[in-house]
Parts: sequence; C-alpha cells; structure tokens
Amino acid sequence: MKTLNKIRHSRPAKSLPQKLAFSFLALLFGFGLGVFATFLDGLSADQIPQWLSFFDIRNFFGLPLPWVFTTLVLVLFSRTPLRAAINAFCFLSGMLLGYYLYCAVFAGFLPDWSYLSVWLILTAVSPVLALICWYGRGTGATATIIAALILAYFFLQAFTMNNDFSNFSIYYFPRYSYAPVVFLAAAVGILWRKPLQTLLSLLGGAAIAYIYLLLPFSIPYI
Repeated sequence: MKTLNKIRHSRPAKSLPQKLAFSFLALLFGFGLGVFATFLDGLSADQIPQWLSFFDIRNFFGLPLPWVFTTLVLVLFSRTPLRAAINAFCFLSGMLLGYYLYCAVFAGFLPDWSYLSVWLILTAVSPVLALICWYGRGTGATATIIAALILAYFFLQAFTMNNDFSNFSIYYFPRYSYAPVVFLAAAVGILWRKPLQTLLSLLGGAAIAYIYLLLPFSIPYI
C-alpha cells in the first residue's frame, strides 16, 4: 500500500452517505445518457433538431469514444482507486440498463447480442481497469506507463495508419472528423501532471499505438 501511495495518494471521502451519493449519481448519469443515446438513435432524420442533425449526434453516441472518455474522467477524478472502480462500474451499468430498458420497453425490440456482449464484458472488467487507470494521474515511472497505455487507445481512435505510415491521417468521421483528436487532447489534459512526465506519456502512447499495428494478429479493442 505504501508503494502505491507513492504513485498517487488517496483522498477518502469523509462519510459513507457522500460515497453512496456519488456512486448513485454515476449510475443515474450513465442511465440518463444511455436512454438519451438510444432515444436519439430511434428518431428519424426529420425528427431531430437541425443543430443536432448537423453534428450527426446519433452516430456520435454510437462511437465508443465518448463513453470511454466519460468513464475515464470519473475514474481519474475519484478520490481512491476503490471509488474509481465502483464509479466506473456504476456508470457503465447505468448506461447498459438505460439502453436495454429503453429498447425493450419503448422501442419494442431487444438489443443486438453481439453488440451488447462487448459492453457487458467491458462493464464486468471495468473495476479492474479503473483500479489501474486511477494511478495514471499519479507521479513516477509507473504512472507514466499507465498514462501512456491510456493515451495509446486514444491515438488508435484518433488516427488511421499503416505500419509504414503510408496511409496516415486523422480518423474520418462525418461532420466532425476532428472529434477523436479533440478527445485525445482532452485525455492528455486530464492526465496532465508534470510537463516532462506528460510528454513521455504522450510519446509512449504513440509508440504503443504503433507497436499495436505491427502485431501479427489483431487484439480487439473498442
């Protein structure tokens, strides 16, 4: 425990009601976003306000990126690694519950199992991932490596490239193709500690993303 505290110090909440309230809010927030995203997905193009239609917000919520980033924010700004694990699980569970209930009750169909199973697995392992990611906002070599692994995910989401960089470009997405790059920049911002440490994490993340492309087999990620 002393070794882990050297990476990042915990700041436990003062009372149990405060802990329960925040976890409930994470669950409620995930539920609300899950319902909202599914509601938008069920609307036709002419039913969506023009300003939302312009940003193609339905497809935006269909991407894993906003969900992963929101979970990461909850994790990194939790007071302890245990709270990070609980909050991540509550948020993703709420999102899945909202998505499933809206589909079953209001949309009149059950979600596609192949899509749902990916999120079920991610939700199940989210406490372990959250425990690790929480230390990415700490200091020292371990925190730098964890932050690099986190940023590697955002690099893979933001850019498309071949292993020889012959097809290097920003990942295309209609109407706001720069959104993944914005998320990458935001991830750097919330992981920011010391300038040198952040720079090393950024370079490490780019290197890990490139190594991923060199693998002779594909490791699935969302």
